[in-house]
Amino acid sequence: MIPFVAVVSLRGRKSRTLRIWVPLILLWLFLVPLGVLLSPLVFIVFLACRVNPFRAFSVGWQILYALNDTEFEIDHPSAGVSICVF
Repeated sequence: MIPFVAVVSLRGRKSRTLRIWVPLILLWLFLVPLGVLLSPLVFIVFLACRVNPFRAFSVGWQILYALNDTEFEIDHPSAGVSICVF
């Protein structure tokens, strides 16, 4: 399943943490019509570059599917950022 929510945690110098929930469903709702409109152009580009468009779509979908349960964290003595994708 593609991720629908990302949680961004920001930690300041005084260890105060700000958590922001980002609904990715809004991003997907925006990208679906854009993807439908651009799909013929992308299909032609794939064929011109001799790339199997169905294989490319399959690999892209697998990458989106693998993003689920991803955690990304950066720590520094003065601040920190953590991103969790659900």
